[in-house]
Amino acid sequence: MSKFTFLSESSKTQGYQVRDLVAALASEVVWPFRWRVAIILLMQIISQVMLLASLIIPWQLLQVLITGQSRIDGWLPVSAHNEKLMLLAFLALLCFVTYSLSKWSTKKAIARFSVTILRNLNKTRLVPNHRLLGKRVLGVVIGTLSSVVIASLFCLVLVLLHPLLALLAIICISGLIMTVTIYYRLERVQKLQEILQGNVLTVINISFVLGFLIIVLDNINGTMRPLFTLFILLLAMRQLMAASVNGLVSFLSIIKHVRQINMLLLPRSRQISLFSVSNFIGRFEQATLRQWLLPWLIENGHCQHVPEILQCRFLNGRGVAHVLIRDAHDSGASRYILLKCYVSARENEALHETALLNELSGYCHGALPTVPVLLKSGHWSWCSFVLLHIGNELPQWKNSEERKPWMSQIRQCLLHIPLSDSLIAQYSATFASLPERMKNVEASHFAYLTEQDKQSFQIEHFMRLWPLMLSEVEKIPKCKTLDNLNSARMADIGGHTVLVDWHGWVYDTVGAYWPLSARLQTEILEMISSQWDHLSAQQAWAQFDTPVIASHYAALAARAHEFCQRCRADNDVGALNMMAGLIKAYEMAKASD
Repeated sequence: MSKFTFLSESSKTQGYQVRDLVAALASEVVWPFRWRVAIILLMQIISQVMLLASLIIPWQLLQVLITGQSRIDGWLPVSAHNEKLMLLAFLALLCFVTYSLSKWSTKKAIARFSVTILRNLNKTRLVPNHRLLGKRVLGVVIGTLSSVVIASLFCLVLVLLHPLLALLAIICISGLIMTVTIYYRLERVQKLQEILQGNVLTVINISFVLGFLIIVLDNINGTMRPLFTLFILLLAMRQLMAASVNGLVSFLSIIKHVRQINMLLLPRSRQISLFSVSNFIGRFEQATLRQWLLPWLIENGHCQHVPEILQCRFLNGRGVAHVLIRDAHDSGASRYILLKCYVSARENEALHETALLNELSGYCHGALPTVPVLLKSGHWSWCSFVLLHIGNELPQWKNSEERKPWMSQIRQCLLHIPLSDSLIAQYSATFASLPERMKNVEASHFAYLTEQDKQSFQIEHFMRLWPLMLSEVEKIPKCKTLDNLNSARMADIGGHTVLVDWHGWVYDTVGAYWPLSARLQTEILEMISSQWDHLSAQQAWAQFDTPVIASHYAALAARAHEFCQRCRADNDVGALNMMAGLIKAYEMAKASD
């Protein structure tokens, strides 16, 4: 790890780009729609004021019950004891209802605002789910601005009531911002957000402790404020620190969603890229890569001779890097090693892949190697990594066309790869199965459609059949497959194909994650027929008399899986267009019994 170089220049460039991004959002989103933004911020301020009032008034109500008077008696138009209680109770309820309505109105205003921005920008290729995505991204931008305004509001309250406490709060917030700035790297954004969200109570508690110290000093100096004022000060301190942490988290979300912001909120002339100079990408520049990777391989005993870097490729939007290394022996023989690095935001993919490789490392289907050998996996400060031995011959990577003839063989092989009960249980506890995903689709998902649309798409008929489809899908056995089989990297090594991407492995209903095509039924039938002798001997497949019947049920599962995916992504247009095909697939499955 001492060999790893620190790319400070890249980080400095990112700072300028972040400032450019903020300037672009201010000029293209906030300023052209400044009155809408002002109204949304005003509603946010009202909601915070009502929240503060709904916390203060019940305390005053308690004081009236105990002492018969409160600090706000001068503001109340009544003097009788019972009338005070009723009025304070009514005000507390009114403030809370107003707070709830303000929060709801703010969400609606942001939704309408996002629609307006998408309508005004000259964008092309917008798909149906961009409406939801635009609302989410705009919510992040407005949330950041709202947090800044709310923090400023409560800071002003502290300045007016206790300048020294306000200074202490500003110092705490400045320290928090400086800490985030020091540790900020593009690939650490997700982790920084998790740390901030997980420690927001700690930050608030620290501010409370410091606030109480100031109050103790006031008491010693004889400048103690009234108890009512102290209560407001502590509430304001709490809201200020919470708004500051939320603002930092939202600002990091802006950086994380910069691509969506470019696509949905900014014109092309003002779009900003933060990815070309990231610390993660900089480590794979030719000169830098040699400085840290080659010594690390030798020091850890993964290469016996001088290793040679053959290829370095970025995948998945530069979130994953593959480095192919050759370790050549004096005899002329070579072994080939593949290093896979995942940015911090994709750490779960690396862990998911490692869980499988720890169990199946070097697995062979018959005489052919099927799963690469896992040499090492772990975590560095800037990424997670998986190191694989993929063979003794130079791999020839297959493109999308070259892999097509091998897809049937790969799927057949996946049927045979065993998984332990513990790994299956771990997967099932983490990921929802296809029947569980189907249960989450309800008729209310399409309730917004007009009666004419409901009739044309047969919504009522489809939703009556949906539970019946679910019961049929539950009969289908499960097997191991990949959710990214069409995009997973494959290589020809010694005349046979080896999969090197296992981060997308799933254990789900046969047919799930199978890409839809005109040859869906034929492809599934070919795979099941070729393995029928092996499958029919298993109890789970005994209910299907022939491969044809089993293929009809698997085709139904494939369509049901895609339908659930589209519903989850709010791609309702695509989901509605699938309904007729799903009904037909269900009828064919029932007719084949």
